[in-house]
Amino acid sequence: MSITHIKTNKKIEVLLRLLASNENLADASSKSGLNIEKTKIILNNNNKNN
Repeated sequence: MSITHIKTNKKIEVLLRLLASNENLADASSKSGLNIEKTKIILNNNNKNN
């Protein structure tokens, strides 16, 4: 299955697992199928909510 056919919430789960495994942000974003700018927005919104 292509990463483009996966819902965004699943992509975020993959991103978080990669980051927890010490993957750098750019590589984790790419591997999870998320745009780096979108990833930064998601992380910034999460930081504001916590």
